[in-house]
Amino acid sequence: MVETTDAISLSPKETLKEHLRSYDPQYRYYKSIFHLATGMIAITDGYRIIDANRAFVEYFATLGIDVLEPEFDFSTQLLRIDKYGYVYEGYLERPWFEHVLSGEKHYKVGISGKLDIQTFSIGLNSLDEEAQVYVLMLSDVTDMMSYKCVLEEGIRSRTQEKEESEHRLKQYDAAIDASNLVSRCDLDGKIIYVNDALCELLGYRTDEVMGANISMFFESENEVMCRQNRLALLENGKIWKGVMKHIGKHGSHHYFATTIVPIMDIKGSPVEILSIRYDITETVAAKEEALHLLQAKSKFFDQVSHELRTPLNAIVNFTDQALESFDEIADDEVSAQLVKRYIERTYANAEHLLALINSLLDIAKMKSGKTRFDLQNYNAVALVREAYENCTGLHKNRDLLYTFESTMAYIEIVCDGIKFKQMIMNLISNALKFTTDGFVRVTVVVEDGKCQVVVQDSGMGIPSEKLGLIFEPFEQVRDHGFGTGLGLNIVREYGHAMEIKIDVNSVEGVGSVFRLSTPIR
Repeated sequence: MVETTDAISLSPKETLKEHLRSYDPQYRYYKSIFHLATGMIAITDGYRIIDANRAFVEYFATLGIDVLEPEFDFSTQLLRIDKYGYVYEGYLERPWFEHVLSGEKHYKVGISGKLDIQTFSIGLNSLDEEAQVYVLMLSDVTDMMSYKCVLEEGIRSRTQEKEESEHRLKQYDAAIDASNLVSRCDLDGKIIYVNDALCELLGYRTDEVMGANISMFFESENEVMCRQNRLALLENGKIWKGVMKHIGKHGSHHYFATTIVPIMDIKGSPVEILSIRYDITETVAAKEEALHLLQAKSKFFDQVSHELRTPLNAIVNFTDQALESFDEIADDEVSAQLVKRYIERTYANAEHLLALINSLLDIAKMKSGKTRFDLQNYNAVALVREAYENCTGLHKNRDLLYTFESTMAYIEIVCDGIKFKQMIMNLISNALKFTTDGFVRVTVVVEDGKCQVVVQDSGMGIPSEKLGLIFEPFEQVRDHGFGTGLGLNIVREYGHAMEIKIDVNSVEGVGSVFRLSTPIR
């Protein structure tokens, strides 16, 4: 190479350019290797391309660009995009090559091709620091970045799906906690979680329950059942469903529709037990009440059938016997008396049957809500006296002292006059039936601003175990063979409808006291 005066005046960068572009033998070996490299390599000052190998030149030639033209500026080819998640920062702050040389990170750049944008991994090494000339290497990583993009998108999608699933799961857990009673325990029955709703219902604080054994909720016989169910679940890995009875902290009883689920680890081995409960205490109570009512109804109809059959059989039998002896009446005084006795018994049983039917009709009307109460102002003394006098015919025992007393002549109350009298007559008739000697006393007094009607007798009294049942239909203290067993039930139902309080005290063998209390008008 021949030096000239022009060459002497060249800058170090221009001198290096001249050497690289010349055919100086010193650079022939370099040029051979430079052009044989398959990667895209160029010598640049960051803006102009001083020299480039065939791969570099040919790539840009396909884009219609001659990189060796003096006007070509390499920095204009770098796209300021975020296509693959890599952002080239600093274009407006400092030149791109200063960023790359700083080694802050491994840059990837986008260059617009014919059909799409290609991504290159860019490498830059200083060739001459004084001349500020660099070796530029571009490696096409478009396909790799596409795979990476798909992979990252898949990871982001899965992460988002996982987050959404976890968010939904938290909402499901919150919904289950809000609407159900939830607990978890380990394989030994130790409680490791319990929600506030279950603690509140059973009257416990959370700290009283955590760490305790699940058997604290059960009665002794249910504790065994709970353990057996738990073992069966663990052995079979199945869900158990059924009704369980729990005991609250203060002794309250609760019934739960319970689902017990064994929670497994990834190997399929049980690690804990989840219990989800739904409170059905009211449902169980309603069912028990319905069964009780059904049993009471069945008992009622059985008793009604029995009570109706007895007088009907008597009527049929006495009528049949009277008909058989009827032809002998004219010739035989004994037969005439026998027929008369049969007819009298038939009449008595017919009266009993009529009273029973009337009582049943009264009760049926009350139960169906069809009984009408004509509430008006009445003189309680006059009503009770009338009822007393109507029962005089039942007083057949001359040795029995049957009396009526009242401290006042007029006490005004609000009631249905007919039904109030029936209540008093039912109480008096009962007293007369069950008192053989001594007294039956009917009294009207005013106490504590209320009218008190008292029916007291010295009869056989009521056993203490029967005292709570005497107002139920067909409940009778003794099998005495008379009465319908409905009189006191009617007294209770009428009293309830007219807001009349009924109290009873009785001692077996001494007598009974029935007291009706109603406000004075």
